[in-house]
Amino acid sequence: MRSRAPARWVARAVSVALGDRRSRRLAVVVAGLYLLVYLIALGDLVIWAGTGSSRFVRVPSVEVAADWPAQLLAQRAPFAYEPVLAIHPVDHVTVFVAPADLGMGLLLGALAGLNVGVALLATRTGRACGVRGAAGWRGAAGLLGALPALAGGVTCCVPTLALAVGTQLAGALLAVGGYLFPVALLATALLLVWNAHRLARAGPAAASGSALG
Repeated sequence: MRSRAPARWVARAVSVALGDRRSRRLAVVVAGLYLLVYLIALGDLVIWAGTGSSRFVRVPSVEVAADWPAQLLAQRAPFAYEPVLAIHPVDHVTVFVAPADLGMGLLLGALAGLNVGVALLATRTGRACGVRGAAGWRGAAGLLGALPALAGGVTCCVPTLALAVGTQLAGALLAVGGYLFPVALLATALLLVWNAHRLARAGPAAASGSALG
């Protein structure tokens, strides 16, 4: 029965956090911002200043890769995939759509947003119930739960970083880069379980939301 406890904590915490307006809004904002940063880090969202190549592209327009079925799972770097669409919505902005990249970004963004939303709810509930001693540092630590997910977005940037720091570190960075996404996924999932456990220990007020105002 205890093996099912983490699943119950997470399910209950997510339900309560999404039912609380402030936590839900914060989770959505964090998830959206994370997805934006993730796509920029991978190079799937490109914003440039000046004319650049925008004068050669009709706006708005969509380009489809000729061999897009073969590109769906084609990797250009560890946990970074080839785009099948290029969308030019406005001048100076291009969105390269790689379904696998988008799915991974949404997954990590959702985990990051839920971490922050559940951590905020647990901290507010603990304070409302008079649990003040460790609520401060635990709340701050919980809000940092989104940070491990950021590592997953820099995988594609490792070769560029290697050029910047020199060839001696290139091999090490490339070796580590392939593990950033799974490590970020595991770390963020574990932190969500921890934040859900904090919320479960905060008391009955978390379930009803009556102490959250």
